[in-house]
Amino acid sequence: MTQEQTPVQQKVDTGPLPPLPAPPPAPRRTSRWTMIGASVAVLAIAGIALWWFTRPPDPMSDPRPVQTVQNFVAATEARDVSQMLSYIEPTDLKRQISPELRSYMEYITDLRFDNETYTLVDNNGSIAHVRLTGIVRYTVDYGSIVSGERPFDAVFELVLLEGAWYLRSLQLPELEQQ
Repeated sequence: MTQEQTPVQQKVDTGPLPPLPAPPPAPRRTSRWTMIGASVAVLAIAGIALWWFTRPPDPMSDPRPVQTVQNFVAATEARDVSQMLSYIEPTDLKRQISPELRSYMEYITDLRFDNETYTLVDNNGSIAHVRLTGIVRYTVDYGSIVSGERPFDAVFELVLLEGAWYLRSLQLPELEQQ
């Protein structure tokens, strides 16, 4: 028995292989001045970011002085002397005026502020001034009832103590001579 031999299939010659790509260039060494410049730039950016995120907020954007005056006015309208006193700067004067304020408020049967406007006049971060304008309507009973309304224009001075704003003083406009 003879085995037939089959011809071996040969691959077609495609020609020479393409040349290998050139090796990548050697990494460039950074100069000393480039490194110093990059370090200075990074430090400058970090310094600006630190300043931006740790800078104190603008005191004129703090709504708390106006809120304190609004709360004081609300307590006054409610004739709640204890609440009114909670907004006054904690000093000896606060203790001294407490009994008088309580006795005066007993005579007031109605007190209301209308068309009020609260304006933050200035704020340096520790002292603020808030102006309140509007119409005050009142009813007082001294044995005879007296009612009326008057324009109201006052500037409240507030002080920041331990993170809270307190009323320090009240400046009323000069009354005109009649």
